[in-house]
Amino acid sequence: MATTAGIEAPDPALEAELRTRLEDVESSLRDAVDSDVPLVSSTSRYLLAAGGKRFRPLLVLLAGRFGRADDPRLVPGAVAIELTHLASLYHDDVIDEASSRRGIASANARWDNTVAILTGDFLFARASEIASDLGTDVTRLLAWTIARVAEGQIREADAAAGLEIDEDSYMTVIRGKTAALIATSCQLGAMLSEAAPENVDRLRRVGEALGLTFQLSDDIMDITADQHTLGKEPGVDLKEGVYTLPVIYALRTARRRDELRALLEQGPPDGERLAGALDIIRSDGALDLARDAVTRETRRAVAEGEHLPAGPPRDAFLHLARFLAARCGAPA
Repeated sequence: MATTAGIEAPDPALEAELRTRLEDVESSLRDAVDSDVPLVSSTSRYLLAAGGKRFRPLLVLLAGRFGRADDPRLVPGAVAIELTHLASLYHDDVIDEASSRRGIASANARWDNTVAILTGDFLFARASEIASDLGTDVTRLLAWTIARVAEGQIREADAAAGLEIDEDSYMTVIRGKTAALIATSCQLGAMLSEAAPENVDRLRRVGEALGLTFQLSDDIMDITADQHTLGKEPGVDLKEGVYTLPVIYALRTARRRDELRALLEQGPPDGERLAGALDIIRSDGALDLARDAVTRETRRAVAEGEHLPAGPPRDAFLHLARFLAARCGAPA
């Protein structure tokens, strides 16, 4: 969709309608982070004002097209999802000791860890408050999702800088940390618009596959893309000790895997060690294996999506899945 991430929408009328609803989401997000405490308002607005793809709210609205697309609950549902995502970013930056986010200083660098953590807590609470107005089922789904995201983050932290993580363990991490919220975005949009139950279930499955495709594609781009494309230096995950699928494959299959292991055994790499690690991962077949994983998830999303009711919303989901593969060079 041209509404996010530079994706061209397959249907201009659908794009225009989604743009309008996303403007409503943006306005509601600004209201939702307002507080009587000036510092809370400032810190909560900080990453919101820095922008972002609004990918998850878009999925809520797009999934809502399979039911009553004008249901007024879709906008607050999309707001609750985005607040949950933003909250996780504040916490992520503390965990990763990040210095920047979206091209600006991270909240923990701008203020401190305590303020960043409490801001994330505030945003989780606001998301839950909004969800509570949408019904018990929505509240339960959001709470379940927040727990899955937290479990994924804990699994990732537990595996940080470890060289023994395998493909299955890594996929379990990203099913929680990334795919759970994207799956819930699709499921929630279908639920709130009162789509047919079989479409609610199918959209959840499409969303999980999209979430895995999204994260795996990002992992590849962190290795291959330049700073202009990424908006950050390549190799950030490596520097933080997060060893993603390209790294896992390189440690297992690359001809220079012993050299890579020696570089990483010294701890998360930086400087010349980072450059050397990136060179090995880029040059020895690991990226092709990672792209195969993207292709598998893309095809799963497409196979599920093809069973949705025909029309522009279904075409948009299929287009989105293929775009996420293409941006990292994976065949769809």
